[in-house]
Amino acid sequence: MKRVVAVLGALMVAASMVSACTLGATDGRLRIALVMSHMTNSFTTTVANSAVAEGEELGITVTVFDGNSDAATQISQIESAVAQGYDGILVEPVSKEGIAPGLKAANEAEIPIATIVQQAEQQERAASYIGGDDTAAGKLQMEKVIEAIGEEGAIAVLYGPMGSDGQLQRKAGYDAVLAEHPGVSVVLEQTANWDTAQALTVTENWLSTGTRIDAIVAQNDSMALGALKALTNAGEQGDVHVSGVDATDDGVASIRDGGMAGTVSQDTAGIGRLAVDTMDKLIKGETVEAVNYTEAVWITADNIDTLDSDG
Repeated sequence: MKRVVAVLGALMVAASMVSACTLGATDGRLRIALVMSHMTNSFTTTVANSAVAEGEELGITVTVFDGNSDAATQISQIESAVAQGYDGILVEPVSKEGIAPGLKAANEAEIPIATIVQQAEQQERAASYIGGDDTAAGKLQMEKVIEAIGEEGAIAVLYGPMGSDGQLQRKAGYDAVLAEHPGVSVVLEQTANWDTAQALTVTENWLSTGTRIDAIVAQNDSMALGALKALTNAGEQGDVHVSGVDATDDGVASIRDGGMAGTVSQDTAGIGRLAVDTMDKLIKGETVEAVNYTEAVWITADNIDTLDSDG
């Protein structure tokens, strides 16, 4: 059943993304543009799938735009949504500074715009933020890693795109915890841009140096899986604690199979649903909170069955 739901969700997003390329005739339903930073991993597709599904439940058309990890593309997509008269815009910024012109365009057109997953540098121009508390997620992840490896350890960190809100906030969480554990040091750190293949290559390079690594702390599950693959190829899978963030389907499957040690769930599907619910209220002129956080929960093999994979 879960596979059927996942396939149906993917088809909904695919159809929605196709419609993003055409103006199309409206049918009297409210229209929300969902401008994602990219659509290349399980996290972003899950957010988009759940947003589209929630829109269907509410009688709202949610159209997904793929920003292809490019700020200029996102600005163009937001401006296009403004020109096409969308009722509301949800955007997951590629970078904190990158969407300022898009926020300005929506404000000038008096179209409500809110950020999801990551906040913007000019967040005050957005009506709301919907997503996880990334600083809290980073703190929780690092606390659990140190519990696992002890007070004397060497950690390698895989970052998301440098300067992105998720990268900065999760690192802030890491740094706060590390400051309280002076015996644990970060011996290697590099961005892999949320990407599994890049994380694989980075980790292979790290392993080739012979540097002692007790844990690899990845800022998302996709990169954790790339690191795990490199360790497995080198015959070192059981020697290094590997964790991620997002509790994606692939990450959860790896934990079940004895691969990743843990991940931080921020209710990925819930973010998509909450984003559409919040924008629906904004469009209707209702008051919403400026910040709407989902909860960070540490997931391991011990509590993995508490996850509601069907959202």
